Amino acid sequence: MFGNIPILSSICRGNTSLVIGASFSTSKRKGMTMIKGVVFDLDGLIFNTEDVFIRATNEFLLPLGLEYEDQVRRRMMGQQADVSLQILKDHYGLAHTIIEIRSGIEANFIAALPEMLNVMPGFEELRTYLIHQSIPMAVCTSSSSIYAEQLLEEFGYLNEFEFVLGAEDVENGKPAPDCYQIACRRLDLLPGQVMVFEDSENGCRAAVEAGTFAVAVPGSHNCGHNYLGASLVANSLADPRIKMALQKS
Repeated sequence: MFGNIPILSSICRGNTSLVIGASFSTSKRKGMTMIKGVVFDLDGLIFNTEDVFIRATNEFLLPLGLEYEDQVRRRMMGQQADVSLQILKDHYGLAHTIIEIRSGIEANFIAALPEMLNVMPGFEELRTYLIHQSIPMAVCTSSSSIYAEQLLEEFGYLNEFEFVLGAEDVENGKPAPDCYQIACRRLDLLPGQVMVFEDSENGCRAAVEAGTFAVAVPGSHNCGHNYLGASLVANSLADPRIKMALQKS
């Protein structure tokens, strides 16, 4: 079913429970700008592709007698492909080139997609709510826009988004704020009018630095991530505090 998904320009990042960050209080929203647009990260936020990537990386490392460690995964999450894979190469002292590492992991990733790929909990309900409220949506990802658009099209979501920003569209990847600054401009909204959903520490830092209403949504592989500065750390995309924030803005 997903064999036509192209080679990824960036396969990185991840997701979860023991996290550091802000808790939400409705009192913090008093006097703040109304939310008029929403931007989603992709991997580990809309789709469970972080789980797929972790499996693919483990399958690459295991024949070498290596294990994909949490501390390495945390550093890689949210980064563009060349940056994240260089971290992997340097940490384990791999003799492979970046191209060889990418090719090996991507082959494992694509092979695992039909079995593993799914939508993250709460996304269906949240996107339906945003559509009914006429709140424009966009995607900002460290993966390529081609990869992101093909995933979104496979599930019938692509036409619901105003645009998709990929790694090739920004000079500086997350945790730099560039992608979310560009997203705000393309939505023709002030940063404070835009709610951003992120699962990784690096992605959340980008959203916070851009001045948006940053919502961290940790998954099962974000243990230890730091979400300081986030306006809300949600349990999932189904967390009722998300709608509260949208309604009270």
